[in-house]
Amino acid sequence: MAAYSAVYRAVLRRQVDRLRLGLRGQCRAKSSKTDDTDPLFPKTPKEEQIPTPNNVPTLPFWQRLGPLTRAAEAYARGQRKRPLTTQLCSSLVIYFCSDLSAQSMADRDYDPVRTVRSLTIGAISSIPSYKWFLWLSHNFNYSSHLLSLGTKVLVNQLCFTPIFNSYFFGMQALLAGETLSATWERITVTVPVSFVNSCKLWPAVTAFSFTFVPIEYRSIFAGVVAVGWQTYLSYLNRQAEDGVATVVETETTVSLPGLSRYRFLAMAAPYLRARHSLSIAFRPQVTARVRARPRFDSFRRPASTSSSSSTTESSPLSRVRTFLFGTSIAASLYVLYYYATDTRASFHRWLVPPFLRLLLPDAEDAHHVGTTALKNLYALNLHPRERASFSTSHAATNPLSVTVFGTELQNPIGISAGLDKDADIPDALFALGAGVVEVGGCTPLPQEGNLRPRVFRVPSIDGMINRYGLNSRGADAMAARLRDRLRKLALNLGLTERDVLDGQAGEIPSGSLLPGRLLLVQIAKNKKTDEKDVDAVIRDYVYCVNRLAPYADVLVVNVSSPNTPGLRDLQATEPLTRLLGAVVDEARRADRKRKPQVMVKVSPDEDDDSQMEGVVEAVWMSGVDGVIVGNTTKKRTGLVPQGVRLTAKEQKALQEDGGFSGPAQFEQTLKLVGRYRKLLDGYSMQSSGEPDAAQKVIFATGGITTGDQALKVLNAGASVAMVYTGLVYGGSGTITRIKSEMRDKLAIKAI
Repeated sequence: MAAYSAVYRAVLRRQVDRLRLGLRGQCRAKSSKTDDTDPLFPKTPKEEQIPTPNNVPTLPFWQRLGPLTRAAEAYARGQRKRPLTTQLCSSLVIYFCSDLSAQSMADRDYDPVRTVRSLTIGAISSIPSYKWFLWLSHNFNYSSHLLSLGTKVLVNQLCFTPIFNSYFFGMQALLAGETLSATWERITVTVPVSFVNSCKLWPAVTAFSFTFVPIEYRSIFAGVVAVGWQTYLSYLNRQAEDGVATVVETETTVSLPGLSRYRFLAMAAPYLRARHSLSIAFRPQVTARVRARPRFDSFRRPASTSSSSSTTESSPLSRVRTFLFGTSIAASLYVLYYYATDTRASFHRWLVPPFLRLLLPDAEDAHHVGTTALKNLYALNLHPRERASFSTSHAATNPLSVTVFGTELQNPIGISAGLDKDADIPDALFALGAGVVEVGGCTPLPQEGNLRPRVFRVPSIDGMINRYGLNSRGADAMAARLRDRLRKLALNLGLTERDVLDGQAGEIPSGSLLPGRLLLVQIAKNKKTDEKDVDAVIRDYVYCVNRLAPYADVLVVNVSSPNTPGLRDLQATEPLTRLLGAVVDEARRADRKRKPQVMVKVSPDEDDDSQMEGVVEAVWMSGVDGVIVGNTTKKRTGLVPQGVRLTAKEQKALQEDGGFSGPAQFEQTLKLVGRYRKLLDGYSMQSSGEPDAAQKVIFATGGITTGDQALKVLNAGASVAMVYTGLVYGGSGTITRIKSEMRDKLAIKAI
């Protein structure tokens, strides 16, 4: 009997999907093998363990609705593949149904202009609303479900509701032809009341949505609820209007017009107050809302027939003028959005960086504000980005295309580590147009780094000094964020996490998650690890590799930071060879189909021939795939060009301990790239005896701020030119500007 129970449990584990259909008896008689090609019984991913229940329930009710279930599944597929398009279409349908229901309940002639206004409001708000709720779904997720739910509801009510209601009432007024002062008055009157009364309904709807509704159905669920409430409110308004009409009909028997109007207003007041209270108390948030207001002027006796006729004749023209005015406002807002989110916009260079320096004297505060703003703007789809028409991805039409580690990069410009220390904004940085983004440095355990202040500006020479000391949240935290990115991509593609790691996403690398891009993850040892204990140092780096290798295209071993005591001592040949060899071995064991490449980042200050030859020997002996030439420098000679006078504050900053970065580094970087290229190629020919042996890849970083400088380091032997300080002073359009200068230079040479 015990053996029979064990067999029965094993069958249940493999056939749980069939048992959910109520086929328990049939599954006992059939083979335990499941056809992977059968769409009704998909194979369960290996990494997910399926619990064995005591009893096997049938499919949920909503999965047994036939055509409705198939329609819901098709909608979910559309959300995963084309979320923005699906959301826009869904919003248009919801707003159309809401307006249609409101007009039908009002018992008036259908007004197409009003429908167009409603669709315009819905179309503009659809994508920001979708991004907001997506961001809300992925944040405030705590161990306590009730705490997470309460926080989401509270944040939504305090942040989204007043902003959306202000937008809705304001656009409604503007599109209806009201003046700006009248629009503002309407917002100040209606928004506070609507905010208070919305708490009676929408927190419950939001809580139910986040608890029971899958993320791909939440927008349509909220829309259906809103349409239902809109229909109900229209019915209440209709009842109120019928009561007003009865009062008016009774009062028309009075002979005096003035007295009649006075009595009408007095008797109609209760109806109007009830109607106003109901319309505000139950006004939906995510669909069109109509504020039905009584027009007392319609009950006035016209002064003459001619004036009434002229008013009627001018109504269509007034509506057209109002519609054109509202459309022009909406178009202006879209043009402003398009301009502000384009990296070519000049204010990204000439306004934002100087404003941050003026507003935040501490450079580290400015760094945090900038990265936080970029993260939040990306979540709301309001981030600066390089437009697709400007960024070409095909080598046939893109002169900047280059192949690195078997990946055809869209361009050879990268962003160095230090800007995104904890992998918070890699996607936002890729959106700026970079072909390569390096995040980190990351240490095995969290560490605070050095004491503040630890970052100093030298604006006269566009330079910076930092002594961060590799502040990091740790490898586990970074791995969690990178894994979350990968899971989101897998969900959108309809794949599992394992499928993406095994290369089933096509040409999309499992690190950058973008075709034609590479994600570099820089790793380092903890400050408390003794650099003389090479075994302990190796354990630090190997731990980082073990946690981060599945989510990186390239792992960068940092042994060149000037702000971690003893770290540069690891560039000696013997410890460096042992360290790099251990990292390469661990990277080759990464649990993914395509293993990550390994590079080492070397110091610009270790420029003696013997030191460089030792690094080259360690690179070849360990099997490392390439070298990143350059880091911040501790040298202070030759940094200030002739004719440039520094302020007293800048002179003091230049004397601070730490590593310097800025355009003054470029000449040293260019020389080092050429020397490393010669040494690496020479060692290759010496060890293999073949002149066409595979080259080690070189990335160059240090002082690169223009397209001409990027071309120089590429011609000297580098495959990628990386920037950091140039972004700080040049703004988010730096990458686009460098690539534009490179294209212009190459076009001139071609002619």
